Order: sequence, then C-alpha cells, then structure tokens
Amino acid sequence: MHRFYVAEDQILGEQVRFSKTELHHIEKVLRLMPDDEIIIFDGSGKEYLVVLKPLAEGELGGIILQQTVANREPVLKINLVQAIAKGEKMDLIIQKAVELGVSKITPVLTDRTVVKLFGDKAEKKQQRWQSIAREACKQCRRNQIPEVFSIINLGEYLNDCTGETGIMLYETEPRQPIRTVFDNLKANIMASGQLNLLVGPEGGFSPPEAELAQRNGFVLTGLGPRILRTETAALVALSILFYESGDLD
Repeated sequence: MHRFYVAEDQILGEQVRFSKTELHHIEKVLRLMPDDEIIIFDGSGKEYLVVLKPLAEGELGGIILQQTVANREPVLKINLVQAIAKGEKMDLIIQKAVELGVSKITPVLTDRTVVKLFGDKAEKKQQRWQSIAREACKQCRRNQIPEVFSIINLGEYLNDCTGETGIMLYETEPRQPIRTVFDNLKANIMASGQLNLLVGPEGGFSPPEAELAQRNGFVLTGLGPRILRTETAALVALSILFYESGDLD
C-alpha cells in the first residue's frame, strides 16, 4: 500500500489534507482515486489507514479509518555526526543512514572538509537533507523522521557533547576494532540507549581533531585494514553497531 507523509497540523480530527507535493504524487503520478486506501504517517511515530475522499472545497483529501501501532525504531539511538561529503555523497549517506535506523544526523565542518557551507547555502542544504530523510522514511516504513541538524563546526560540536558516549572512525593507528570498542562500551551504551558516531570527510580527520575528540570522551576505532570512502565507512559502521545492539537480528 502506498505511504505518504502528512504533517501533524494537516490532520484535523478524522480529516486529512495533503501538501501540494504529496497531492501531485497521489493524483498525477500514481493516479489514485477517491475511495482508494493509503497509509499516512506524521513523522512523530503515528501511522494511519486513510481512504481518499474529496474535501468540501473539491480538493482530494482523506478520512482516517484507523490508527495503527507500528514501532520500527531501533532500541539504540545513534546520532550520525557526519563530516560533509562532496557532491551527491552526502545525499546517499543520509538516505541510507535513515534506512538503517539513525535517530539524528549532525552535519559537521572539519579541517579537511572540501565543501564549506555557510549562511543561506547551509540552510538550503539542511532543508534538502531533511527532505531526503523524510522520503527515506516513506520508503523504509519508518514513522519517526530523524532530525537533520544545522551544519556546525566539529570543534563546537565536540565541546557541546562532553560526557556523552561517542565513537570516532579514525584510520590512523593506534586504534581498536569497532566491535571491540562496542563490547567495551556496551553496558554504558545500552543503559543510556544513545551513541554518537563520528565519521570524517574524504581526507579523514586531522590529528588535532582526533586528539580533541579523545579529550571529550570519544573512543577512536577502525573498520579493518582497508581505507573506506566516507560514504562506505558511515554505512558499514552503522550496520555493525545496529547488528551488535540486536536491531538486525
């Protein structure tokens, strides 16, 4: 059954209104008709079975038939702290990270970040990435949309999260395998239910950044003997962490 996103303020009692974008998809792309049934979700965890009906103004809307309970969220809430990647790589990372189950995404600027975004450009990118996260939720049947935060400098981020449990992917020795790190931190991670995963840009993190992360409680870890691209590293690490926490059983 087709799924659509509807903001909470577009649900008025049993009546549902669609955004122009979703309405275009319903009518022009999928060519759905009145009395067809669809699934909608509001991004906060609620999911509804809806039948399409014309509204008083003649516009196609919907009537809620029932609310369904469908919790597809991981027990472990991972904040992916991702250095901004070039081109469409960042779009891919966000899309696939949401499919895997991340709860938050924090884009950061680092010493070796090639793409530097500030002001209006940064705001537009953040809005685009949030839209990608929303569309990924539609596809993978998640009902809670992860928040994509505004772009922040890595140093500022690290200073703000002192005391939180975090892992940094770092390709330079010495480091421990990610499974070893997770096992060592598992009691704390699962007790809090939260973990910050820090992934670098194409050129990796600089030594001063790794030192700053360690001073703020992050543990350095690696993903084997080969150097992975930033988009590969993020998705491999997330897959391992969700598997080790029991989400992919």
